Amino acid sequence: MKKLNFDLIKKIDYVLVLLIAIVCIVSFLIEKIARYIPRKHSEPAHISVINSDDDTLSEETKESINYLKKVDDTYVFAISTNAIKSAELSDSIYIGNGYDGVAISNSISQSVRQSSSQIVNFIFKKGTEEYNLFSSKVYIYKYELKDSNDLEIYPASYPYHITGHDFNIYAVIKDDSNNDKKLDSKDNISLFVSDYDGKNLHEISSSIYYLENVDRNMYLFTEFNAGKVSFFEYDGNTDKVTLIKTIEQDLYEKEIKLW
Repeated sequence: MKKLNFDLIKKIDYVLVLLIAIVCIVSFLIEKIARYIPRKHSEPAHISVINSDDDTLSEETKESINYLKKVDDTYVFAISTNAIKSAELSDSIYIGNGYDGVAISNSISQSVRQSSSQIVNFIFKKGTEEYNLFSSKVYIYKYELKDSNDLEIYPASYPYHITGHDFNIYAVIKDDSNNDKKLDSKDNISLFVSDYDGKNLHEISSSIYYLENVDRNMYLFTEFNAGKVSFFEYDGNTDKVTLIKTIEQDLYEKEIKLW
C-alpha cells in the first residue's frame, strides 16, 4: 500500500484555501462596485413634453392657475403646466405690408396669457358656479374666447381677416396621436366650441388642418382623409357643419388661425 504524500495534500489544501479567498474577495468587490452603478428603469413615454431633447425633463412639473379675463358675467382662469414646452410658439408673425411691416414673436404674444407654461384646462366662475371646461387635462394648442368687441386692438394692416364670434373656440391636442412621444401640431388637432361661459362644450371635428374666421360666427376648416381635402363651414349661429367642397390634394402644413 502506497504511503500518503502529506506534502502534496498540504499543497492542495493551500491552493484550495487560496482560491476560496480569491473568490470571496472578488465577490465582495463586485457587490461594492455594483452599488455605484446606476440601474436602468423603464419609464412611461413623456407624451406631455413637446421638446423631449430639452433638459426640462429633469425639471419639477409645476401647475399654476392664473386669471385670464372676464367675458360678460363670467371670470375665466387658465390652468397651465410647464410639462409642455412648445418650440412652435417661437415662430414669428408678420404684421403689416412691405417694409412697413413688423415681425413679432408669437411666443411673446402667447406669453401675455401663458407665460412659459401651456394651458391644459380652463376654470369658469359664473356667480356661485365654478367648473372646468374639460373633464380631464388636454393641450389647448390655440383658442379664442368670445371677442367682446375687442377688434379695435388689431391694427388695420393686420394680415388676417377678423370678424369676431359670440362663442369660445378651441384647437385642442388630446393625445399623442402619432406616437412620437411629443405633443405638437403634428398630432391630431380637434376643434371644440362652447358658449361664452364654457357651457355646452362639444367637438366639431376630431382632426383639422386649416381654420379661419370668415364671417361673424362663421369658420372655414378642412379635414384630410385618403388623399382628399374636404372644406367645411361651421355656422356658430345654428351650430351646423356644412361640407363645401372635396378635392384630391397632397397633405399640406397645418394652419390654425387662432391665438
